[in-house]
Amino acid sequence: MLLDLKKDRKKDLKKAAFLGFCVSLVICATVQTSAAQEDFHPALTKFTTGFDAPDLPQPRPTDSRTLLLLMGAQIHDTDLDCSHFVQYLYEQAGLYYGYAPSRTLYDGMEGFRRVGHPEAGDLIVWRGHVGIVVDPQEATFLSALRSGVKTASYESHYWKRRGRPRFFRYVGSHDHATPEWTARKTLARAGANGE
Repeated sequence: MLLDLKKDRKKDLKKAAFLGFCVSLVICATVQTSAAQEDFHPALTKFTTGFDAPDLPQPRPTDSRTLLLLMGAQIHDTDLDCSHFVQYLYEQAGLYYGYAPSRTLYDGMEGFRRVGHPEAGDLIVWRGHVGIVVDPQEATFLSALRSGVKTASYESHYWKRRGRPRFFRYVGSHDHATPEWTARKTLARAGANGE
């Protein structure tokens, strides 16, 4: 009988140890998940409907170009390509145009006028890449790159090898497009092109 009690006690101790081990795993996993959630910063995507920028100066600038550049400076990472990123920033600043890839922008499109001398907030476009001019005196622009959202010099060797950029100034749509109208026109254009 004493031997049976010892065996039962040993089994109970093993069960208690196993239960304690499981509980500690659950507690550790919960703490790790919580820490991971605190470090999580959602990536900006083309499906974002709003822009929460607490670091923008209050009151917010009324000049769309200044607002555009301030918002761009707040974003460091994005899942968007360069043309979606630029369109996103323009829309957030209240400057609406239907999405266009950089190759289309390079050829020119409604809502933009090609200019020889860029100003801050103008588009800088190469065939295959687009950004927003930050400071024309310093020849800098902001864009979404593979390494994140960066400011670079368009007079650097790398960008000069891409060819001569074109600069475009936003002049607005002739039909005074609203965000909803722009979205409808963009979807209709994509449908007509079979995209």
